Amino acid sequence: WDWRTDMRAAGRMPEQMVCALGAAVLCATAVANPAQDYMLHCMGCHGATADGVPGKVPALAQALGQFMRTPAGRSYVLRVPGASNSMLSDAQLAAVLNWIAARFGAEQAAASAPFTEQEVATHRHLPMASVQATRHAVVKELAASGPAPADDY
Repeated sequence: WDWRTDMRAAGRMPEQMVCALGAAVLCATAVANPAQDYMLHCMGCHGATADGVPGKVPALAQALGQFMRTPAGRSYVLRVPGASNSMLSDAQLAAVLNWIAARFGAEQAAASAPFTEQEVATHRHLPMASVQATRHAVVKELAASGPAPADDY
C-alpha cells in the first residue's frame, strides 16, 4: 500500500497535504508576545500609548501601576470587562498587564509585584456588580494610602 497513490486518487498531492499540515501546526503554535497582544486586544480602546479615551475608556498609562499596589486594586483590574472577558489566556493576560505597567508606568509598577497566571485565574472570573462603584471604592482606598487616579477616573 502506498499512501501517495491513495492521496493522488483522492485528488490531493502529498506535497499539498504536507504544506497544509505544516501551516496548521505553525498557526496553532504561534504565540504573540505581550506587545503584540496589547496591539491586537487592547490598543483599539486604550490607544497606542494606553491613554484611553477621556470619559469613555480609562487610561492604563500610569494608573495601572497604582492599581497594582493593593489587593483590591489588583482584583479590580483583573475583573473589569476588558480583562475578564478577554480571549487571552491567563498567562497571556498577566504578561500583557505586566508589559503595560512596565511600558507606560514603570515608576509605579516597580514597587508592585507583577501579575501572575495564578492570580489572573483566581480573580478574572469573579463577578463585579458595578464596575463604576468598584472603581470608585478602589480609587478612594488608593488615595488614602498614596498616589491614585483622579476621583473621576
